[in-house]
Amino acid sequence: MGNLPPDGASNCSVNQDGTGHTGAVMLALSTFRLSKKAVQLAIEKAEKGKDLLLVYVVDVNLARYFIGTDIGLYPELKERCEEELLEEYKEKGREIVSSIAKKAEALGIAVRTYVSVGRFAFECLKVIGKEKPEVIVTTRSERPAWVRRFFGSPVDYLIANAGCPVIEA
Repeated sequence: MGNLPPDGASNCSVNQDGTGHTGAVMLALSTFRLSKKAVQLAIEKAEKGKDLLLVYVVDVNLARYFIGTDIGLYPELKERCEEELLEEYKEKGREIVSSIAKKAEALGIAVRTYVSVGRFAFECLKVIGKEKPEVIVTTRSERPAWVRRFFGSPVDYLIANAGCPVIEA
């Protein structure tokens, strides 16, 4: 279940009688985490009478991967290129979220969307704190196992800190 807040309260929503969850299904995607299987699973779970939270995070490291060179004398150029790249991918994220939202809404599912730039787990945890989802559906990026061990895994961090079930699809 992961780490709970100090007072022992869960980040998940719970029925008034304390027997079960009432929150939405959260689909957590990013520039490095896109999966048709995860989208389908989240929609299937939301079809059972839950709202769907669509969360898309443009990973701040994206620009560093593309613009990883040391421009040296032109740091403002590097910064401007990073900002432009992140904004471009934020717009792509909005398009992806809009497409998924339309499919879900056509099935009668209420949808709320969040698109942000940042670190995947931290941005997801912000939404979790606000929305209190019942369950989270996500997928892992295709990073090698040694990279996850050395640098840590955002999905593992999310699982440990979400306070509700996280399903990998």
